[in-house]
Amino acid sequence: TKCENTTTDTTGANCPESGDLGWYIELDDNKKVVAEPTIKGNIVYYPIFKPSDKNTVSCGSGYAYICAVDAECGTNISDEFPNNPSSQQGEECYYVGTGVLSKIVAHGSKLYVNISGITPTNPDKDDLVVIEALSSAIENYRNSWRENF
Repeated sequence: TKCENTTTDTTGANCPESGDLGWYIELDDNKKVVAEPTIKGNIVYYPIFKPSDKNTVSCGSGYAYICAVDAECGTNISDEFPNNPSSQQGEECYYVGTGVLSKIVAHGSKLYVNISGITPTNPDKDDLVVIEALSSAIENYRNSWRENF
């Protein structure tokens, strides 16, 4: 209750103030965060799984997305990914294929993540997604996402 809901914030208008402990984002359409977030620069990346259909029997059948959020304000900036295929689907995060993603690893200017599905967006590898990280002029130094208050 002491965090700011930034679910629909795309401008930074709901940026937490000094009385807030942080921010949070509510997921819709049965989406789940499937691994811990990764921070690079001042941007938080987290892998999302969205089930394809509740009538689908196959386990892990669904869509994989990478969301990019400003670390300080919780503003979704996933639309800054170049050639984001999700924008045509009405999704806010970057579509990377079907299946479930692992933890995102940031190295240099790239983001690496394994995918369990059979149709990743990387034509050279069938289980690896590699995309350019968004640029941020700010470096952020955090040891953990957990804070003791």
